[in-house]
Amino acid sequence: MLVTLVAILCNAQLCMEKVVTNSDQSGITMGACAVNAQIGIADWLAKGPYHEWHLQSYKCIMGKYVPKNEV
Repeated sequence: MLVTLVAILCNAQLCMEKVVTNSDQSGITMGACAVNAQIGIADWLAKGPYHEWHLQSYKCIMGKYVPKNEV
């Protein structure tokens, strides 16, 4: 079963959803997503182009997920 980890990032008034990873890319499970999501997102933010954005929230989604700003 595909699991997708989605981060909601904000920079001032602008917020957006970004897919951090999914089980096809990293082998993440729903349980691992629920327990370790914040650690994975912190690492992802530090290494990526969004390091100046702050994490507003996150969600673990069953299946493929297309962020709302990319529909």
